[in-house]
Amino acid sequence: MTIRTAEENDLKAIIDIYNQAIDEEFCTADLEYLIPEERLDWFRSHTPEKYPIFVSEENGTVSGWCSLSAHRPGRGALETVAEISYYVHRNFRKKGIGKQLITHTIDEARRLGYQHLFALLLDMNKASVRILEKFGFEKWGHLPGIANVRGTICGQFIYGKKIG
Repeated sequence: MTIRTAEENDLKAIIDIYNQAIDEEFCTADLEYLIPEERLDWFRSHTPEKYPIFVSEENGTVSGWCSLSAHRPGRGALETVAEISYYVHRNFRKKGIGKQLITHTIDEARRLGYQHLFALLLDMNKASVRILEKFGFEKWGHLPGIANVRGTICGQFIYGKKIG
């Protein structure tokens, strides 16, 4: 497996993996599939110098991705904070890919000068809670009962970690 900076031609694979999370419920708050062409601006806003997206690749196939995103863009006091997101293709899970992607992304976040990372996740997403806690992220907040995933009400956790 290799990890590299995502390129525009990876966008379809990135969105396909994200859409799997929508199918599985409680892995994202999105309820409708995303379309790669509609996410081009999102992709282009993730420059390697500030908010990179990394992909893992297995024999030429994108097996997962991890990104850093702006928190409250344009607010100077929050320039050293980024949101981390990660998704692994269902056919490549339980192989350590998520762990390797997160490790790589945290290392790059430090190199880019970030001081804090945070993740937003639905409180029913036990797999994400476990992996974040393994990496030393702590629960910084809980927004109870704010999400309605196809009739099931759940909350949203905020997990964070000081990395700098």
